Amino acid sequence: MNSQIKELTNLEDFKRVYKVFSGPPYNEKYTEEELTEIFREYQEKGYIYGAYNKDGCIGLIALERGAKEDQPVSYQNENIMYLADVAVLDQYRRKGLGNQLMLYAVMQSKLLGYNKLYMRTLERGSMSYGIALKIGFKQIPNLLQSVEKERTNGQVETMQNIFLEIDLDSLSKENLKQGMKLANPSVEERVKGE
Repeated sequence: MNSQIKELTNLEDFKRVYKVFSGPPYNEKYTEEELTEIFREYQEKGYIYGAYNKDGCIGLIALERGAKEDQPVSYQNENIMYLADVAVLDQYRRKGLGNQLMLYAVMQSKLLGYNKLYMRTLERGSMSYGIALKIGFKQIPNLLQSVEKERTNGQVETMQNIFLEIDLDSLSKENLKQGMKLANPSVEERVKGE
């Protein structure tokens, strides 16, 4: 997949990609105002990165600083990053872009000085679950959360979520360089002198 990952600052790019959650298999309902609010929250509490190619923004990943208060995670004396969302336009799925974005999130979190990166996901029906396991995330045992989401058909559905984490401190400088090169060859220079 020939794409470049960089900071996503354009609201319309964000909305275009984030709307994939309104289609199958997610079918989540969002208003334009809710999409704007999500974008602003990610900007204020963390970082949003987009994958760009000749067609514009085709994928995104959002990270938030710290553990979310509405989640049953417990971290003490650790600098935590939350992988909030990863989304890829339908026509670019199953081409490695989700892998590239998630690997970028791991490497970027490490570069920013965080000790751990965690995420919430569905164990079944989630594209990010398998990618996360390949990258090195481990499931946090006995940690579940029920989440209600309104669907595009108007029904509210309750989903069981699990939590995964990766210890960023265990990543070596060599892991970091290799990962960044795989995720985004154009940013390899950022880790050369570190």
